[in-house]
Amino acid sequence: MLFKRICLLIPILVQLLPMVNLLADSRVSIELFKTGVTHFNKSEYEASIDFFKKAIEEDPKNIKAHYFLGMAYFKSGFEENALIELNTLIDNGTADEITKNLANYISKKRFFFQQSEKSKDYSPGLKIEEGNIGKYIVSKTTGIWIDAQNNIYIASFGSKIALKLSPNGIPLFNFTSPKISSGRLYDIVVSDNGMVYISDFSNDLVYIFTNSGKYLDSFGGSGYQNGKFYGPTSLTLDSDGNIYVIDSGNIRIEKFTPEGKFIMVFGREGDDDGEFYRPSGIAVDRTGNIYVSDHKKKKIFIFDKDGNFISTLLGVQLKNPYGLYITKNNSLLIGDEDRIIKYDLIHSSYRIISDPIKTRRIMDVVADNLGEIYLCSFDKVVLSQLVPKPDKYRNLNILIDNVDASSYPAISYTISVFDADGIPIYGLEDKNFKLKIGGGIVPKIDLSYNKLRNSRNEIMFLVDKSITMQKYAQDLENKIYDIVSNVSSNDEMMVIGYNSKSWIASSFTHSKLRTLDAINEDKYDNGRSFDTAFRRAIDYLNQKFYKKSLIYITDGNLDDSSFSRYSFDSCLSYAANNYIPVYVLNFTDNGEKRLRYLARITGGTYYNIYHSSDLQYLYKRIKNYILPNYYIFFEDQYDPKLKNLFIKAEAEVEINGRYGKGKLGFIYP
Repeated sequence: MLFKRICLLIPILVQLLPMVNLLADSRVSIELFKTGVTHFNKSEYEASIDFFKKAIEEDPKNIKAHYFLGMAYFKSGFEENALIELNTLIDNGTADEITKNLANYISKKRFFFQQSEKSKDYSPGLKIEEGNIGKYIVSKTTGIWIDAQNNIYIASFGSKIALKLSPNGIPLFNFTSPKISSGRLYDIVVSDNGMVYISDFSNDLVYIFTNSGKYLDSFGGSGYQNGKFYGPTSLTLDSDGNIYVIDSGNIRIEKFTPEGKFIMVFGREGDDDGEFYRPSGIAVDRTGNIYVSDHKKKKIFIFDKDGNFISTLLGVQLKNPYGLYITKNNSLLIGDEDRIIKYDLIHSSYRIISDPIKTRRIMDVVADNLGEIYLCSFDKVVLSQLVPKPDKYRNLNILIDNVDASSYPAISYTISVFDADGIPIYGLEDKNFKLKIGGGIVPKIDLSYNKLRNSRNEIMFLVDKSITMQKYAQDLENKIYDIVSNVSSNDEMMVIGYNSKSWIASSFTHSKLRTLDAINEDKYDNGRSFDTAFRRAIDYLNQKFYKKSLIYITDGNLDDSSFSRYSFDSCLSYAANNYIPVYVLNFTDNGEKRLRYLARITGGTYYNIYHSSDLQYLYKRIKNYILPNYYIFFEDQYDPKLKNLFIKAEAEVEINGRYGKGKLGFIYP
């Protein structure tokens, strides 16, 4: 009887055996996945890739492993692989909207930098009328500027003050000092290095502040001699940080170094083209050509970089032109009485931008990195913002870069927010975010650590020690001394050298002497293994909390051996996707096109060591760089029943009617 029962059970057990194997495979896949998640949230992306791939081998239906593998590929710079993985989920119908949006973001990302036009129509955004703004009174604004983080700077001629405002229009502080007695402040501009210049019409001076409000110096003074003013009005900057001042009373333009040292003067009063009655606005394009509006002549004149007259802007009839601004797409914005004109400098065509706010007496106009236009005026509306209409209806791109639960119950999400065109959005507040943990809404979040995170720098020096660099050893020692000497004692520096192999010449340290010795060490040899050295440098930077940057010192010689393991594009994307700007210091013109591209796409700058006049401002650029993601802290209640389980993390962001959502997760400690 027993034998008969056993015989009957055998077929049933044979049928159940595949199911038991599947369950075993699923458990193995889950454990491999959880190990991958832990590596991912420690920014150990290539290690996480190995575990996610093994998890998928054990269980191809592990959807979370596919999504995380796509994210890990993306953060590692392997964007093609990321798309393949995410599109696998889309093709088999298991992708949610977040996955689809991420795939769309990555596929479009390579084209974001080539985009030429965002919108032809605009909707009203921020609007500030004359009167009280916080504790300040503002009227008759004549100057406006937007920095890279979308903070707003205004000069109020009527109220004799200059303010820095948040992107939401909240006053941060007034530019003032006991060392100066401000008169009628006319214009304000901010350099890439964070220097703020303010023209004082009454006192014939231009003031220099830091973007944190510290007064540094002034230049000018009353008179008609070179370097003096009689009623300085509009200001602008060129790509080298030189400042141009309209000297309205002397009817001329003056050019100064970033420190305020006189360089040249051009222009005079007269009836001919290229001569002025009332110069009123000024801008400089990327080639150095200078544009000056004359509101009395109702014309815009174009001069070369040496101040020689070239031509008059043709094809547009002007009413009362004042403020000028060159956009990143090489269009000239013109504030013309009650309208804004956008003039295409490449095709010599223009169009009038509709202003739904109907601002009058426009005095200045600028555009931010999102393509949004800001105006200031002598009218009741002292500041207004025009938002491209499509942006009102297109979703945001939201990435949760990592989740840190190592100090549970304290948890942090690091979140990147981009507009529909992949441009970072700065200046968000806690009200813009809704965070979820395990499906439950986080009641209280804290963004204050972002200020701390941006207050210090982790600087990596990647030094080419190939044999052709040896001839520049003495020049390297001389040039690098000034750069390292400028670094704050709060910052840390590390040095990696490379030729056929890479090595740590100096670990992260506050010591400038140790850093200099490591950069200048005599270890030149054959080989150029750039790819592994570069990625090694990014690996170390990814482990740091404070904002990070990489300074690459080279003679520009890159060959096939430089990319034997990783491609140039994957190296570039690895830095860019982890928000690490690369500053290239090249002793030659070799590889200039490729290295300029590396610097630009990562948010850094390219310098020719011998010919770049603004190399002296390198550290200021590093210091003023702001991370484009948000470190958000909160506390949760510990539940031991959840130990070692995967917990889903979600973030929702809403800005002026635009919405986006991202997801990630972590292993409960």
